[in-house]
Amino acid sequence: MKNNEIVTEFLLGWTFLLIIFFFIFIWTKKYPQTKNFLLVAFLLRAIFVILDSYELISLPGSNGDDDTFERHARKFSNNYGLLIILDFFKLDSLLLPRIISVFYTIFGESKMMAQSISVAMGTASVYLVYVLSTMIWDHRAAKKAAWFSALFPSLILYSCLTLREVYICFFLLLGLISILKYIKNKNTISFLKTLIFFYILAFFHGGASFGVFIFLIYVLFTSIKKQMVNLINFKINIFLLFIIFISFLPLILFATNNLSIPYLTTIYDLDSILTKANIALVRLDANSEYPSWMIINNSYELIPKIILKTIYFVYSPFVWDIKTFFHIIGFIDGIFYLVLTIYLIKNRKVIWANPITRILIIIFLSYVIIHGLGVGNFGTAVRHRSKFVVIMIVLAAPMLHKFIFSLQKKTFKK
Repeated sequence: MKNNEIVTEFLLGWTFLLIIFFFIFIWTKKYPQTKNFLLVAFLLRAIFVILDSYELISLPGSNGDDDTFERHARKFSNNYGLLIILDFFKLDSLLLPRIISVFYTIFGESKMMAQSISVAMGTASVYLVYVLSTMIWDHRAAKKAAWFSALFPSLILYSCLTLREVYICFFLLLGLISILKYIKNKNTISFLKTLIFFYILAFFHGGASFGVFIFLIYVLFTSIKKQMVNLINFKINIFLLFIIFISFLPLILFATNNLSIPYLTTIYDLDSILTKANIALVRLDANSEYPSWMIINNSYELIPKIILKTIYFVYSPFVWDIKTFFHIIGFIDGIFYLVLTIYLIKNRKVIWANPITRILIIIFLSYVIIHGLGVGNFGTAVRHRSKFVVIMIVLAAPMLHKFIFSLQKKTFKK
């Protein structure tokens, strides 16, 4: 790299970090209750970006897909410039490098700048965890959830790299907030926002958009139930008819394979499911792949091995899987998920009693099953599960004082 390119690299990176810092500083003046956890979240992520950029440390995952997406961004910038915007929504899971390429075209190419944008998305996600938790629980529980997400190791890591995980977290949280607003207020705007946010998720990663189908099923059943009551009373609600139609259409298209979503198009094809699940077990790094006995040999093994793969997806690597230093990091990450799971189990009655938290846990479980089936090594598992850990954090929020603070437990207020 030439000297002027090095100067541009770091100048753009530092400029974007400073702009993000000043924006957060101004934001916390307006919302002072968010100041501490937002500044800590930003500073932790910014420090790791700086250390990585100056090659003082090498972040795990920084030499894999992170480099691939960054190279794609440079290619898109050089070949298409700002015209890449016209090609944004293409179902090839390359929306992230297209977004970064726009910044490259306008300001110049800088990996540190791309990482700084991830820092912004990661810090914003911490704030959205706080917002979502406040809407479900209370301020105290929301603050604990925000601190937990600000300090969560894998969320910090993937907020420092040019990867899809932090972007998926951000838009997923926006989608979940819209779901909550719809359940509370039943308004068209929240319904359409939910569809838009999950639609965007499909272009980052097809599997991340599956939550919208859980939402649509919920909307369909609740709307039909209300419409039936209206019909009994000789009334017709036009809004409910619109919602029923809009909810029913994508479900039918998806069920008949007329709605193409990467990663989910073979969901009803058992042979394809088995093939994809088994390929994932043998095609990657031998040091990190799941045990060979997890290969699904026939349809009879599908259910028990899906359960086993799901357990491995959420909690691996286990002690007996550790072979390298990075496996130790993954092992520690798995302990955090185990702690969150214990809190969810302890809080299960409260979670299931509330329709909002009930749909969140169902969405989370659907993500775990789908991605658990398609992942075959715990290196990839650590990355994929970080996309959805924010749901666990939000649902466990009232219990997190046992892990972070010595505060009196707050129960859910209906």
